[in-house]
Parts: sequence; C-alpha cells; structure tokens
Amino acid sequence: MTFINEFTPPEDIEKYGLKQIDKRFEFLGFTSARDWTIDRERDIYLRHVAGAGAGGRDIEVRNQQTFTFYWKGHELTLRLDALDGRWEAGEPGWSHWRLVMLNGSNGLPEPLKPHRREILADLKEALTAYQGAGVYSGNYTSYSVTLDIDSECEL
Repeated sequence: MTFINEFTPPEDIEKYGLKQIDKRFEFLGFTSARDWTIDRERDIYLRHVAGAGAGGRDIEVRNQQTFTFYWKGHELTLRLDALDGRWEAGEPGWSHWRLVMLNGSNGLPEPLKPHRREILADLKEALTAYQGAGVYSGNYTSYSVTLDIDSECEL
C-alpha cells in the first residue's frame, strides 16, 4: 500500500489518541487537524498540527511547520521548515523541506536509531504524498520533495 491523504476517520482519532496529542499543541494555536497522510499497511502517518496553513500568523515563523510522524508504534514530533515549492494545479509540483528538530532536540528514541535511514525515507515518501497541503493539495501532474537535514538536528 502507499500513502494517501484523507480526513481522519473517527475510529482512528480514538485508536491513535489524536485528541490527546492535540492538547500538547494548544499553545501553538492549532490543535484540530482532521486530515492526515497515512499508509495503513505499514502503520505510518504524517499529520500537520501547527504552522502556516494551520493557524500560523507570525510572518517571521510562517514557514515553520510542526508535524507528528507516527512510525510503526512510535510517535515522533517534527519541526520542518518549508523552504520553497511550486503548487500550481495541472503542473508538476514540488516542495523543499528542512528537518530542523526531531522530538524537540532529543532525536530518535534509542530503539529507532538503527532504523534512521528507513524512517527518513518513509518521511520523504509521506511528504511527497502530502504535496504541501494533504487533502487540500492541488491536482498536480507529478510531485517531488527535497528533504534536507539541518546541521543542528539531532537524529
């Protein structure tokens, strides 16, 4: 199976504890993302919980996005900066992201460190399916993602 963008079904809101996760992001001003990018077969989802397009208003930080990335039983919190992109319907789309922070500055939990490459590949795949706006993305002829890792990002 592959990643798909969809509105989160009520049974999955309960299953993954999304209401409890949302409470942790109330201070950012947005906590009710009801769509996600999910690969059910591999038990991985990407969910945009704060930043531009999700309630972010401060022009100085509008490119800073906060996501939860659930990877095979482990919830990770990501700070991704949207550096650039092209989002014109009917054209090839692309976005350029920088992973700035993973779980604050704590990096991957110890059990996940051996899976670092696989996790980053799955994140890039999820971002490609997400297409910059999840269920609200345009109709592109194709979509690609560049994912950089900030030099100070602890993995």
